[in-house]
Amino acid sequence: MGLAGGGGLQNYMAYTQSVLYSRSGGTGKASGIAVAVVTLGLFVVGPTIASYIPRCMAGCLLFHVGIDLFLEAVYDSIGRFDYLEYVGIWLIVVVMAVA
Repeated sequence: MGLAGGGGLQNYMAYTQSVLYSRSGGTGKASGIAVAVVTLGLFVVGPTIASYIPRCMAGCLLFHVGIDLFLEAVYDSIGRFDYLEYVGIWLIVVVMAVA
């Protein structure tokens, strides 16, 4: 609670990973277990394997998911909300971009 009131880190990465997992066809227990095993393996191996992953790959994935989430929130929601709610969406977008 102290970090939340004092401007702690935002938890945006967990949501983007969930969206990326879901939209790439990850469903069911088997793929969830596979993700857990790979994550555990990367945790154990540590940063030694990170040097073999191209930086542009991680950047492109993050950029792609960011654009996809932006379009989903702003463009695809046109007409689904009334004017005041849509202004609220844009206000959140602007505040997050400035912060």
